[in-house]
Amino acid sequence: MLRTLLIGLLLALTLGRTGFDASAGPFGVNNMKCLRRNGYSFAIFRAYQQIGRVDPNVVANMRAAFAGGIKDVGGYIYPCVRCNDPARQVIRTAKALRGLPYNTIWLDVERQGWNLRNKVGNRHFLTAMFNEAPKHGKAVGIYTSSAEWSQIVGNDWTAGARFQLWWPRWDGRPNLNNFRPFAGWRRCVIKQYSANKVVCGVGIDVNFKH
Repeated sequence: MLRTLLIGLLLALTLGRTGFDASAGPFGVNNMKCLRRNGYSFAIFRAYQQIGRVDPNVVANMRAAFAGGIKDVGGYIYPCVRCNDPARQVIRTAKALRGLPYNTIWLDVERQGWNLRNKVGNRHFLTAMFNEAPKHGKAVGIYTSSAEWSQIVGNDWTAGARFQLWWPRWDGRPNLNNFRPFAGWRRCVIKQYSANKVVCGVGIDVNFKH
């Protein structure tokens, strides 16, 4: 019995889980059921758009995922940097998702929209988001890579490392083996390893986590 349990644990640690993120919609319950049947066990939906508003599809998308059997669900904020209201963007997102049993709010930190000549200003903007995000009762994480982070705030700035990391590396490999530490992160919890797929009628990026 113990041997069977150990084998099961080792398999779980080795194989991990496959999930997806999506920025469109609204998606239906049947789309989510199909994704679940095809082995996708977690989902992360865009919750806030770079144009400065809550994504109008996020609530419907999350509800469809829950109804379709995907219970591990998160949302991500793509900040509107020019809007200059970082804490309010987090507050608006949390208010829109209130009552939904999602588990994590992710902050998407990639080059588009940032002033790459003003790392100090970018740090102030993210600090305001970092201070606000934990106040809403959900886990907090950051989506970024070493290349993106270094250009936006510099890899010598480690303030984000207190949050879990979702790391993009489109190498087609569903594992975390090739992660290299940066900016205080020693590991990532999710790897986005493939992009721009269409599965079950849904445009997705594909992710892996243990």
